[in-house]
Amino acid sequence: MIVLRSRSPRRKQVLESLDLDFRVEPEDVDERSFQNESPLEYLNRITLSKLGNKTEKELLVSCDTIVVHDQRILQKPADFEEAVAILESLAGKTHIVYSGLGIYDRGLEQFAFDSSKVTFRDWTKEQIIEYVETYSPFDKAGSYGIQDTNGPVKRYEGSYTNILGFPIRMFFQYHRIWEKYLKGNQA
Repeated sequence: MIVLRSRSPRRKQVLESLDLDFRVEPEDVDERSFQNESPLEYLNRITLSKLGNKTEKELLVSCDTIVVHDQRILQKPADFEEAVAILESLAGKTHIVYSGLGIYDRGLEQFAFDSSKVTFRDWTKEQIIEYVETYSPFDKAGSYGIQDTNGPVKRYEGSYTNILGFPIRMFFQYHRIWEKYLKGNQA
């Protein structure tokens, strides 16, 4: 059985859509960044930290998603005003969304990530305020969700599920690698 180490309803929906047998057991971690830590160093550290206790015999899966603009991580907004400010800073611009994947299975721990480019439409402050009031994006990196209708996304390049918060391509790539690894170690 898979143990998903995340509270994200979007990650849960992705695994449900794959018809996988899993349960949700989130791991709480301090998500503050360190001084001089690059976005990918941060993503690696936080994603693997979310794996938590690795003594279980089950497949542990953790994820973290970050929005990066001008080499700066845009975290989840603390309040309404911060959400509006983040969305205003991204209006009409392109940024990168990275989703990290941590997997632990029978002593083997792996980290992988996927990246996608997202371009926002130009929109007014009034449209941004209406979006924040409607969708309350306080649990989302960068203050938005790609799945939100009438949201800010004009276009994207890369994986939709990566932007949603679960790098599905990496999950299946590593799943195939582990199957080969485990079959080789059972002989």
